Amino acid sequence: MSKISLVVGNGLSMSFGAQSGINTKFNSQQPLNWSVKCPSTGGLLIDSFPSLKKILEKNMNRPHFDIFAFALDRFYCNLIGLDSSKTTLEARHFLTIAFSEYSLLQSNNLNPDWSWFKWISLHKARINGAFSLNYDLLLESIFDKLAMTYYSLQVNHYGKGIPLVKPHGSVDFEMADGMISYNAQYPLGGIFVDLNNTPIKRLDCNSLIYPRKQPLCIIPNEANKYKDYQWVEPANKWFESILKESKYCLFIGISYFSCDRDEIDRIVDSLPQDCEIIIANPCPPNDFLEKIKGRQYTVWSSLDGPVDKSGNLYSLK
Repeated sequence: MSKISLVVGNGLSMSFGAQSGINTKFNSQQPLNWSVKCPSTGGLLIDSFPSLKKILEKNMNRPHFDIFAFALDRFYCNLIGLDSSKTTLEARHFLTIAFSEYSLLQSNNLNPDWSWFKWISLHKARINGAFSLNYDLLLESIFDKLAMTYYSLQVNHYGKGIPLVKPHGSVDFEMADGMISYNAQYPLGGIFVDLNNTPIKRLDCNSLIYPRKQPLCIIPNEANKYKDYQWVEPANKWFESILKESKYCLFIGISYFSCDRDEIDRIVDSLPQDCEIIIANPCPPNDFLEKIKGRQYTVWSSLDGPVDKSGNLYSLK
């Protein structure tokens, strides 16, 4: 039985948002507009992160990916009287709580008629591993609904099932107990807890909405600062070794931004020459097409997911 590996980007969440209708209130391209309550104050979440909110208010007509780029930009932050280390940390906390709410909404609205759900159900026995750049839990919700067992080296858990690797963090990741004695509240005080290479634990999906000691998510436009961490580097190498067995590798909604390029390139370079690359993207990035030039690849370009022009699911042999 030929094996299939999955590499998942924001396009999967965008597809689900369009199919389910939740993107009318929770557009994954505009998370700073989401009406999410702060777990500390009960007010609007963005109001608890004044530095991030200031950047947003100065750039209301800009894409939110640009807002996060400004939060990372030390020169820009200095120019408007902000500390970029604080704006970056505020962004991590905001995204962690906002996408925790989003993940619960995804789980509650997951529809077996969604094309990607049906496609994964059709091929579930052949999926040998998944690599997700998303910090939402949509992929995990699909696996759970289909009774597909999965596990992650990234939370010090070894078991049976599909290896799941999330090198950019996840809303259900938290620093392991006993690492730092600190109880976070929002708005953040003067203590900055960020970028500590500690063991982590996985949170139950019913325990996501609380101020985190250390949010674990790489924000948009940020190169992966976790790449050498104890819960990232070994898992990445492990996934790359699994790719040697893959007949197909699906890149689902991958943007191939410069900040993510090294990680995607490592995956491509780990694939056997006879592995067919499948790009599920209505607008595949030209730079990615150039990267895989000379290799066997197919583009699935439908806005409706992994279906042909007649609406039939693609089936891999």
